[in-house]
Amino acid sequence: MSCQLLKLARAQSPEKLIKMAFETLPERTLQAVFGTLHPKQHLILKQQHRRKVSMHCLADTLYYHQGAQLSRLGRWNDMTILQMQHELAKRGKLEEGEATTLSEWKLRLRLVCLVTAEKEAWRKAASARLEKRTENKKAWAAQLAAYDEIDKDLSEGALVEAEQHAIC
Repeated sequence: MSCQLLKLARAQSPEKLIKMAFETLPERTLQAVFGTLHPKQHLILKQQHRRKVSMHCLADTLYYHQGAQLSRLGRWNDMTILQMQHELAKRGKLEEGEATTLSEWKLRLRLVCLVTAEKEAWRKAASARLEKRTENKKAWAAQLAAYDEIDKDLSEGALVEAEQHAIC
């Protein structure tokens, strides 16, 4: 189940892997991989042997992160079989035995359908949020108009009372 790209990533020097990690991985992933709340590249490079950072783990993280980015960008043809399997398994759409039985084409097709459905669901949710926000703005505008009307009525009533009081 090995991939040439993953083998190349694992063969990189620790310094190069650490540099690539700081260039591409998000902060939370860096914190998890390096086991520190405040990962700093120069400190990690100095202390890499003491910290016992698994370079294979770091290479795997970089490899699968690249697959996740390609999936988000819709560049499924650039993904390897392992990256597609990982993305599907991460979403719970790949059973354990299925990984070996599905062809590259079927994996890609399943991933495309899944990501497209996720994006459509996200668009619908965003549309619903926008509609709800618009309804709330209209409700606030109506409430403000009602308060303005009440203020206007009260101020007119106060003027009439003041005139009547002045006449007396």
